[in-house]
Amino acid sequence: MRLLIALHRLRSVSRAAEELDLSQPATSLALARLRKAIGDELFIRTSHGMLPTSRCEELVGVAEQAIKAIDVAVTKQAAFDPGTARREFVLTMPDVGEIHFLPKLAAHLAKHAPSCNLRCEQIANDQMEAALSSGQVHLALGYFPNLEGPGLLRRRLFMHSLVCLVRADHPIVKSSSVSLPTFLQLSHAVVHSVGRSNELFETLLKKQGLRRRIQLLSSHFLSVPAIIAATDLIVTVPRSIAEYYARLEKLRMVEPPINIRPYPIQQFWHVRFADDPALKWLRETTASLFVEK
Repeated sequence: MRLLIALHRLRSVSRAAEELDLSQPATSLALARLRKAIGDELFIRTSHGMLPTSRCEELVGVAEQAIKAIDVAVTKQAAFDPGTARREFVLTMPDVGEIHFLPKLAAHLAKHAPSCNLRCEQIANDQMEAALSSGQVHLALGYFPNLEGPGLLRRRLFMHSLVCLVRADHPIVKSSSVSLPTFLQLSHAVVHSVGRSNELFETLLKKQGLRRRIQLLSSHFLSVPAIIAATDLIVTVPRSIAEYYARLEKLRMVEPPINIRPYPIQQFWHVRFADDPALKWLRETTASLFVEK
């Protein structure tokens, strides 16, 4: 049953074997025995991984309930020892969030949980609740105001704000602030990513009836510092990311001319996994690293 659950979540024999601490041949043999015992293929190999059959989908929910009942009532889920445990933690966050969260998280795991791994999955906003509920993702980090399903739990980590960036020798913006008329006359770079913080600023501009020229529209933050350093564009980004970019290129942070209220950055998880000792450790670790003191 544990194999069935792992394969359903990971869609890979090799990754399931690693999670269950089995060899790949042993995992393949176990899957063959499982198929024979149930009388169904259970998983079909495709170019997108191993896809579950309808019979498999029926069994997984029952298997998860049975395993959870056994773990809680019989074994009481032994305490998680990060120093010796082997576990893969799956996170989802915007790419801009990876810049903020992953360096500290990866460094902490390397020191305190050396045999545990991190994996980041890009999940669409409308699929995030299902991914957390199924266990495809263990933790979502970021600003997700619409993530409000009945089985979801959350904890605020910190409040974030937005700031503008221009190149250090910008010919028009020469101070640490910019007037609204100048701001609207400038050409802007805008990043539309899986995160929602950009929507805050766009919604605020729309409510105030303000229009600007968007000269560059991108879905990735990776190229932003190089673009701003090489042009007269202005971009509005989360403050911690602006501080990071300013260390990479000759850029200058500029306070926006519009009052943008700080917004909460939170961690989200599903109640089904609230008692998992390893995931509790992950959530507590994340809080210890990022909750505002």
